[in-house]
Amino acid sequence: MSISREDARLMVGRGWGLLINRIYDRLPLSAYVSDVKEKYGSLRVYIDNVDQGIYDFLDGIERESCSVCEECGERGKPRKGGWIKTLCDRCAVK
Repeated sequence: MSISREDARLMVGRGWGLLINRIYDRLPLSAYVSDVKEKYGSLRVYIDNVDQGIYDFLDGIERESCSVCEECGERGKPRKGGWIKTLCDRCAVK
């Protein structure tokens, strides 16, 4: 079973919720979402059964996620710590 939009939003920080919505709004009914996660500070969504245009769109979302705080959705940047996470200045000090 494909991962639902609601479950996808729970798999990463709430700050990336709008990015998740943009992805799901573009997916055809035949799309199969197999995984949603943060990796090296960016949003990764793994989808099968879509055309190259959707993969190109996902690449753009992945790049955009590197400038959106995963926690709050404000402007952020990748931060090193134990893990690389994209955070704004405020969330980085929490």
